[in-house]
Amino acid sequence: MSIIPEHERAGRPRGRPPTATQCALAIVTAGLAVASVMLALIATAGTVQATQQPDAEEPPSQGSVFAAVEAQPAPARPGSVFSQFQPQAGPYRQASVFTAFQPQPSPTFTPFPQPSPSPVPGPWLPFMSMPVDGTWQVTCGYRCGLHTEANNATFALDIVATAGDTAGQPVHSPVDGQIISVGGSVTYFCDGLWINGPSGGSAVVIDSQDAGGTAWRLHLIHLDAATIPDDLRPNGAPVPVEAGTLLGDLAPLDGCGHLHMSISRLENAREIPQPLTIDGRLLEDCGGEDCWLGTELPPQAP
Repeated sequence: MSIIPEHERAGRPRGRPPTATQCALAIVTAGLAVASVMLALIATAGTVQATQQPDAEEPPSQGSVFAAVEAQPAPARPGSVFSQFQPQAGPYRQASVFTAFQPQPSPTFTPFPQPSPSPVPGPWLPFMSMPVDGTWQVTCGYRCGLHTEANNATFALDIVATAGDTAGQPVHSPVDGQIISVGGSVTYFCDGLWINGPSGGSAVVIDSQDAGGTAWRLHLIHLDAATIPDDLRPNGAPVPVEAGTLLGDLAPLDGCGHLHMSISRLENAREIPQPLTIDGRLLEDCGGEDCWLGTELPPQAP
């Protein structure tokens, strides 16, 4: 063991604390070292990710919920009026798109049974007469076009006059009852287009009751609004009307004038469409689309 002389020991530093400048330099040096390490790690991770990135996205497996499924158009129901629209050539009659349907079973006229023992006084809707004069022809029958259950018009008929212009023909109430509404915007089909709005004329709705107490609702549509008398328009209350009362004239409908008529039985405030009975003869449901197409009305006695 060597002994350091006292004068040499006095010349050496004895554990002197670092200065502020030395501390700052040490902290900066350590920070730079840490930053260098972090940058190196980030660069390495980016390289790994780029290496693992596939050139193209793998298609999902067969059973994946994200597998691409091509949308298929809904199949058109055979015979549907919406599957084969053709432009009409002129008035809403023989050239109508609705004449292109497949032949349907021929419906038959069935005499409606008379009340027994004799007709009961008062309104009896099943014996409604034609609301128009002369001979008319069906251009769109049961389940044709908008004559659907959703529209409460399954058993509606569109009819045109066989002689003269249909537009301007007077329409009369075929029953005793009360007018509950006069609508001012309806839909019709003309020259290959569905048209909605005031040009479609007005819809007159009449409630009535037969001798047995059954309530009925009759729809007569496409009347020229300008020809409907003001005193027949409900203003907060139904308007009584007698059979034979002039309701107005048929609207032109851009050359496709026709009268739409349908009837429903009222049950718990719900309309249940019913086949029409005109002049005591039931126009039965043939079970297909466009029943009564081409038939002349009023029905002739057998």
